Amino acid sequence: MKNSHSSAPDAKAALRNIKLFQSLDDESCDQIARLVKWKQYRQGTEIVPYKGYSDDVYFIATGQVRVTIFSFTGKEVSYQELGPGEMFGELSAIDQLPRTANVLALENSHIGVMSSSSYWGLIERYPSVAAAALKRLASMVRFLADRVYQYGALDVKDRIRMEVLRLARENMTGDDIATIHSFPTHREIANRVNTHREACNPGTE
Repeated sequence: MKNSHSSAPDAKAALRNIKLFQSLDDESCDQIARLVKWKQYRQGTEIVPYKGYSDDVYFIATGQVRVTIFSFTGKEVSYQELGPGEMFGELSAIDQLPRTANVLALENSHIGVMSSSSYWGLIERYPSVAAAALKRLASMVRFLADRVYQYGALDVKDRIRMEVLRLARENMTGDDIATIHSFPTHREIANRVNTHREACNPGTE
């Protein structure tokens, strides 16, 4: 599917929704907006290929994407799903190494693209951006450490329970109420917890 290039409805508002830029003033956001090219990715479009050599950074204004990693045998494992206000791609922008994951548009998505040189320029110019970038990297390390623990210490049933609880925490509508509007399929949950689809079907127990 081809992607259409267009201007964001409100580029500055979209950037302000990104944690990296939330502490900046309007003038700074205006300057940063000039460094971003906005693209419309259609549902099913591959945005970043696994092992690709691009080094741009991406900011999600609308839509949703899925980040997927692969085992040495080629098994697909869903890493996480990202929506408006999230970003991805900064690892390759930082170390200039190939992409560690594949990113796919789950729905029509409006995404800003920034070059690695511009990203580094913002880190050098704005201390608050540098601090937010470091906090984000720390969060990613903690997330991955938690995944390693789950894969190594929990059996398949407990990993499935942990994934459902994670989804519930992200979709809380009250003190003890969660509403998950787009619940993953058995296959999608299996990819997230590194197992096979049949293990996610209670009828096969």
